[in-house]
Amino acid sequence: MESESEMGRTRYRLYMIIGLVTSLLLAAAGVAALLTNGGPVLGWAMIIAGLAIAVVSVVQLRRS
Repeated sequence: MESESEMGRTRYRLYMIIGLVTSLLLAAAGVAALLTNGGPVLGWAMIIAGLAIAVVSVVQLRRS
């Protein structure tokens, strides 16, 4: 992963925002999988992954 100094501040923040939106969509898809009996293991995995990516994105946005 490139650092903020290598790619520029605006571009770095844009990537973090895109990651945050994508992670929230992933978590929403996990909830939908749980509610529609699409697979509890897959649903929980998507929720956990989405939340983990969201936390990393928020922390990186706060640091930049």
